[in-house]
Amino acid sequence: MRVAFKAGMLLAATAVVIAAGCAADPEPTPATPTPATTAPALPATAPALPSTSPPAALPATPTLAPADTPIPPAPPPIDASAVQCAPADAAPAPGVANVARQLGYALAPTFLPQGFTLAGVSGAGSASVTQMIYQQAGASTRSVIIAYPVEFTPDGASGPLGWQRPDDALDELRLGDQAAYVMRGGWSDASIIAGPGLDPKDAEWDYDKSLALFFSCATDDGDRISLAIQALPGPVDWISVSEIVDIAHSLRHTSR
Repeated sequence: MRVAFKAGMLLAATAVVIAAGCAADPEPTPATPTPATTAPALPATAPALPSTSPPAALPATPTLAPADTPIPPAPPPIDASAVQCAPADAAPAPGVANVARQLGYALAPTFLPQGFTLAGVSGAGSASVTQMIYQQAGASTRSVIIAYPVEFTPDGASGPLGWQRPDDALDELRLGDQAAYVMRGGWSDASIIAGPGLDPKDAEWDYDKSLALFFSCATDDGDRISLAIQALPGPVDWISVSEIVDIAHSLRHTSR
């Protein structure tokens, strides 16, 4: 039993024109003298005027300094459902049945992006990892690979080369009772060709190389099988993390 972890304003202007006629001014009427009146007495002292002191100064608005670190990207969507590899409810395809005979079991999806079918299997019965390769008709360079069993740890220095994977290449994704992991990219082809002799500081991570989900699948007999679903080559803009999670949920278990 193996466990892998794992986003009008409408302006109206109205012009009003007021037309006024110009009437002739009437003849002035002589002013009629009025009797003299006595001016009212002024108060002894002038009334006090309201204070004209300037208002208290408002507190200065603090100036925000620019952030020193960039805003991290939004995390991938969280799916609360556990991945259950239920028994297959139909006869497996010949390639899947062959894997089950050699390995003792096989896992195959019931959901794939449109046009993808099983194109080949590598490693069944002769290697530690079986890879089931699904490709799209007419676009054979695009592949969805389901590999199992696959040991994976979020430790950035894992792997045969021991190079430190960038922290931002990995995101945690909750799938039911397990922590799954989405990995964007991989070591560049030039770095892999150079091999272990390459100075680790010169190893380059290619973020566009692939998109992979690492998780585990629970079977009816209580076992867990660790898997990876990988889409490549990049840039992987033809499949989303959500679609890869859908593939994981669609896996069915076939026994020998």
